[in-house]
Amino acid sequence: MTTLQTTTPLRLHHLHLCSSAPDALAAFYQELFELQPVSAPERLIALAGGERAVVIHQGESGGLAMAAYAARSPEELAQLRDRLAELVCDSGPEGEIFFAPGAFTVTDPQGRRLLFGVPRSGRQPDRLAARLQHTVFQTTELKTVVDFYVERIGFTISDEVVADEGTVATCFLRSDDEHHSLAFFQGSRNVWDHHCYETSCWNDIRDWGDRFARVRRGIFFGPGRHGPGNNLFFMVTDPDGNRVELSAELERVAADQAPGVWPHEEYTLNSWGRGWIRT
Repeated sequence: MTTLQTTTPLRLHHLHLCSSAPDALAAFYQELFELQPVSAPERLIALAGGERAVVIHQGESGGLAMAAYAARSPEELAQLRDRLAELVCDSGPEGEIFFAPGAFTVTDPQGRRLLFGVPRSGRQPDRLAARLQHTVFQTTELKTVVDFYVERIGFTISDEVVADEGTVATCFLRSDDEHHSLAFFQGSRNVWDHHCYETSCWNDIRDWGDRFARVRRGIFFGPGRHGPGNNLFFMVTDPDGNRVELSAELERVAADQAPGVWPHEEYTLNSWGRGWIRT
């Protein structure tokens, strides 16, 4: 089976957020994530740092307009584009803020948009490490969505969380050798759940916690360790209520490793203590 991991690996590169107060949201990411404004089409705010970037659109707060994944080379992007040919749409000017010409989008069965491209420039280490690494959604049609991303796009299932009756509750998907760059859980709505930044070590988690504490933005979940991915983490919220995760020690997975299966319980979500089980 053709997978992204073995043929055209992808990493989450940046996100396009919707906000009813884009200037305030931009100020949060500029101040706390040390992002700087970059040139963007009219009515868009684009911010970038070393290994993290965001585009902010005027719109209803709490939405993710697009998740952008970076290919390693123009040749690999062209290979992916050929394989997804009937799904491909032109990215337009917003797709070329951070990506070179040739970027394209695809839309999943529930309307989520993914942008694929090759970065215009290489990335440099940030002063305080936190690389944009994964994003997660709630979906009312988990099997349909996962089948699309696995069978059509080429993501690979790393772990599944299974409820007592045997139904899959959460699915973690990888696009390279990191445990997941995308995940979905079965829920009552189709909404964006959170996005995550991968740090380099436990001490970084401490430093980010102190950084948020200084502006009185407290942790609402964690610190702890997830079962799937085995990563250390905590979560805060931005001014729009978007959930932001800081992580360390995310597991790496071999291309031929079989998916893991976890019970749907608090220990799976946080082996150190209380879990946050969505409904």
